[in-house]
Amino acid sequence: MQRVPRALPLLAAPLMIAAALLPGAVPAAAAVGAVPAAEPVPLTAESAREFVDTRVAELLEEHGAPGVAVTVVGGGEQLASASHGYSDLAERTPLDHTAQVFPLASVSKSLTAAAVLTLVDSGEIDLHEDVNAYLPEDARLATDGITMHHLLTHTAGFEELVDIPFASDTAAHLTLDGVARTREPEQLNEPGRFPAYSNHGSGLAGFIAQEVSGVPFDEFVEQAVLGPLGMEDSGFVQVHEARGSLDLPAFHLADGSVPEDLHVSATPAGAALATTDDMARFMLAMLGGGELDGERVLPESVPALMTDRQFEVHPELASIGYGTYQWRGGDSPVVGHGGDLVGMHTAYTLVPAIGAGLFVAVNGDDTSPETQANPLLDLRMAVASAFSETFAPQALPSGEADPGADLGPYTGSYITSRRAGSGPAQLTVLLDNLVVRDGGDGTLSVGGGMVLDDRWLPAGEGRFVAENGEDELVFLEEDGEVVALATGSNPTQVYERTSFLTSPLTHGVAAAASLLVLFTAFVQFRRARDRFTVAARVLGSLTALACYTGVGILAYGLFVAPHKVEEWVFGGSLMLTAPLAAAVPLTLATAAVAATAWARGRLSTAGRVHLSLVAVAAAVFVAVGAQYGFVWGLS
Repeated sequence: MQRVPRALPLLAAPLMIAAALLPGAVPAAAAVGAVPAAEPVPLTAESAREFVDTRVAELLEEHGAPGVAVTVVGGGEQLASASHGYSDLAERTPLDHTAQVFPLASVSKSLTAAAVLTLVDSGEIDLHEDVNAYLPEDARLATDGITMHHLLTHTAGFEELVDIPFASDTAAHLTLDGVARTREPEQLNEPGRFPAYSNHGSGLAGFIAQEVSGVPFDEFVEQAVLGPLGMEDSGFVQVHEARGSLDLPAFHLADGSVPEDLHVSATPAGAALATTDDMARFMLAMLGGGELDGERVLPESVPALMTDRQFEVHPELASIGYGTYQWRGGDSPVVGHGGDLVGMHTAYTLVPAIGAGLFVAVNGDDTSPETQANPLLDLRMAVASAFSETFAPQALPSGEADPGADLGPYTGSYITSRRAGSGPAQLTVLLDNLVVRDGGDGTLSVGGGMVLDDRWLPAGEGRFVAENGEDELVFLEEDGEVVALATGSNPTQVYERTSFLTSPLTHGVAAAASLLVLFTAFVQFRRARDRFTVAARVLGSLTALACYTGVGILAYGLFVAPHKVEEWVFGGSLMLTAPLAAAVPLTLATAAVAATAWARGRLSTAGRVHLSLVAVAAAVFVAVGAQYGFVWGLS
């Protein structure tokens, strides 16, 4: 499996949080036939206590994260809670779920959806009305036909906007009003075509609730959801504003350092804080059809709309609800949401079939090399997965190799539907793309950072199952042509098929070839005999240096200090875009000198050819960089 850098958790990690309840790995050969479910452990107060005290502690030890807090509900009550590890590694302060408040990150979207749906229940919002009907004139969208249904299911077709500056960058902080009135994402797909996880869409849903209710968003959520549920220690507050008054754990990167807090401008998408006890109350209300402690606290329609299948790309795959998604489909679906900030990871899962739920918060990245290599396998994911495997196991999907099948129509390159339309945030396309090849034996080979196996077995009608049983995928067709593929592990996005010229693989090969040519600009075998030759060589070397500097900075950020990439992208730094911006005039100058050399007979024939190749290589490299937003002024 391809290694994925732990960079850009707010860009890349939410692409994977839906995979937390994937079944555990099984021997590859076993997946050809059906793999029956294991015997479930009955969920009782005793078994829940054993799980949170023993199993969660074991997983913390295996993954090497700083600390973990967890609570389990079932049978209409909170069964067990625990915390293990440290709140602050430097101070060796124990994590304490009984006193501390945890940033929910994108789990906030479920609270937002619940609040919005109370307005739907009262008839003040129509799920299928164009949202422009609810927006003030200066916040209306250019695209018609986008509805609240689209916003709550991540199917509005928006690009991913990155508007999450660091706490210290106060000039870049926006209010919810500011986001809605000044930021409009590019439309990458028509509404309802594909899912593409969107923080902006969730923020806009919360802004509409604010406009319709006439109450500031944070106060409205308090009135509609938090207050009725008795979630007394929860609310929508920026982490950097809450640290002075609330007991929050420190966040940690894999090296143990503490990252700077972020400012989540689209508040409804990720700025909620809650205790484990409060999240237990939320889960119980969801499982109880809106009733809690014998009283109705939410309209009955709210949990029903949130946990039902509201959007699906295929009936065999996990689906999306309003403010939730299925972490596992099948006969015993699991529903919930996950969230990521830099150095902080959360999730909650509901298993309606057994009336159970789990909330988990981890205040740092894994340090285990085995799990750090793939964010799909982090501690938060492992705890959620272990919960479902213990108390509600499900048979693994299966397929079988078909040597006679024509798999050619499926092969090609695919890129995530959740991507930015401009700027260095387009880096997510490089981190999250798939290459599908015919395995030659009736199977498909699928390579990419967000897949859990390489070999996939046909299961009929464009559906394939991972040989290890951990995931499944379906190819989507329009007018008889494959246009995308969807995985069961993440219903909040698909992978759109690309052409040869727009494929990241093609771009990667072109960039690598260009760098090889550019490297020769540093190697000179003969002494320069005149000033023109010296100038040509210096210019070629500077052009190559600018390109290599851009590569070096990106490689450093991805593989040595991932938090630096986050800092540069979120902070709008020129670190990622300045080198190739400098390469643009250098490339033009190199091309001009090469043209002059040909026109006037300067340099040797080999020298003219070499300088021309350097100019062409630089132009290709800059063009590839511009494609992903790495050229300032062209991105």
